[in-house]
Amino acid sequence: MDTLKSLLRQECEFQLSDELMDSFLSRFTKRDIKSKSTLISCGEIDSNVYIVKEGIFRVSHMDGTKEITLGFALPGTMVLSWFSFYYNKPSYFQIDACCDSVVLELPKQVFDSYVKESHEFSQWALSMAQCQLYYDELKQSVINGNAKERYISLLNNRPEILQNVPLGIVASYLGVTPQYLSYIRKQLTK
Repeated sequence: MDTLKSLLRQECEFQLSDELMDSFLSRFTKRDIKSKSTLISCGEIDSNVYIVKEGIFRVSHMDGTKEITLGFALPGTMVLSWFSFYYNKPSYFQIDACCDSVVLELPKQVFDSYVKESHEFSQWALSMAQCQLYYDELKQSVINGNAKERYISLLNNRPEILQNVPLGIVASYLGVTPQYLSYIRKQLTK
């Protein structure tokens, strides 16, 4: 659990005390998620909060008939459906395991009780939300350029994704076909 606490502390600037972090993490339930299994389904309500303990998850949505990969969640990342969590609406995104993974699951009601009862926890939750917005913008600044440049950036910044995620999903994330991704990879190995 110390590794997970360390990863969570890297996710935002505001740091929870050890006592509060331990209390918070003790309320989660561990879930094993098999590769290609869905954690949060598009079109369903799931207001739980999850923390990735092991593995990699893919965040995607359907754009007409095309599935688009928006991003990945790695160990230490908190994931949830904002539609479901805040408004009890069906999720717009789908979150799937890219490999055998483990998450910690917490009901919204427990999360809300921490927010209500602890100013320190509320500051941390706000910092986590702000940092997620920061990372969304950071991703846009790092994963940009043409397809080859985006692939190289992913290779340099998140090699674990390329090692553990099927290339078809990586291609979707980069906005190219799997065939074009193979072409890019061959160019780089020459």
